[in-house]
Amino acid sequence: MRICVIGSGIAGLTTAFALCDHPDAELTVYEQDIHFGGRADVGPGGEHCPRFFMDDYRHLLRILGMIKGPDGRTVHESLRRVRRFAHTESTGWVEISHLYRALAKEVPLREKLKSLWAWRPSPLLAEKHFRGRGDNRYGSARNYSVMSLARMAANLFRAKTAFVLPGATDEYLVDPWVAHLRERRVTLTADRRVSRIEPSGGTVRVHTRAGAEEFDAVVVTAFVPDMVALLDASRIDHAVSEAGHTHCVAFTVDLDTREPVLREPGPVMYSRDGINILVQPEAGRCVVLCTLSPRTDEEYVLEKVRRHLDLRHPVRRVRTRPNQRPGEAILAGDYLRRDRILRRPAPTVYFAGSAIHNSYPIDSAEGAARTGLAAAALIRRDFGLRTGHEGSVHGA
Repeated sequence: MRICVIGSGIAGLTTAFALCDHPDAELTVYEQDIHFGGRADVGPGGEHCPRFFMDDYRHLLRILGMIKGPDGRTVHESLRRVRRFAHTESTGWVEISHLYRALAKEVPLREKLKSLWAWRPSPLLAEKHFRGRGDNRYGSARNYSVMSLARMAANLFRAKTAFVLPGATDEYLVDPWVAHLRERRVTLTADRRVSRIEPSGGTVRVHTRAGAEEFDAVVVTAFVPDMVALLDASRIDHAVSEAGHTHCVAFTVDLDTREPVLREPGPVMYSRDGINILVQPEAGRCVVLCTLSPRTDEEYVLEKVRRHLDLRHPVRRVRTRPNQRPGEAILAGDYLRRDRILRRPAPTVYFAGSAIHNSYPIDSAEGAARTGLAAAALIRRDFGLRTGHEGSVHGA
């Protein structure tokens, strides 16, 4: 049978991974961008965030344990446990034992409360007070729902440790994953946007600029705005709307190799002033994510980075990724129910992605992986496929 996966993000790669070992499955993955990886890609603007893998990413870590990285080890084996530092008024930078400052015993309660109070009129409201270039206008409190905030709060108590890649996401995650799939005869094509799909008579016709192809099943893993556009163009009656979410700005900064901060034995995350700085010594760089900073222009952010990391030399290169468009970045969003996406049944069309109902509590790679496994499990059930990488996720 022929299966088309639309999108090469974590959900699409997971779906292909879960089905690629079945001898009767011929898989094709179409990616509309010129880079594979979806929101895990690395383009001219660098990384879209410091890529974290929480200690409860059970399904994704299992998959990464079966994919060989660039140095012969598995991608899972290449992950490094990240140390986390927070800044306190009393002691300066202090290493904390919890992933989140608010739950770290090393930070005095008085300072926790002070920080929460200071961020009460958060820069997430900056859209209402936008003063000009450089202000953080990408976040907005209206983009959070009660349920998304509740999921984030619950996750604070569950995920205490995080792991990161030693270097670029494309080199250590996406490229090895793509190579793994190609070795198993999966066809992956970038710069191939799917303009519409036509389910009819037990098959699906997929239209791209190269023409139309017939598939037995299609898995749509596009991010919500792209999925809405595809379903609309396909004239498929659906109940999906573009959910608001919080945008952010990320910087990928190559450092001078003489910097003392690069002498740390492993990756370190420094958080202060609404700016999170992940230092990757093996790669000689840091990835900076601005989520609560009052400004996000390069001049302001780099000055904060210089101060926080005590840099002694000029930086070598700076790449900026604004993540302003709906499809580029998300911190928290509302999930869709797979069984409520289509108003009319389309048995040959499946869905996966971090917006599907059985996702991880915070929009994440783990959520995308879970839904990719669930979509693959549904296809195996519907078409009688009994082999391949079995997923243990149910209910999508």
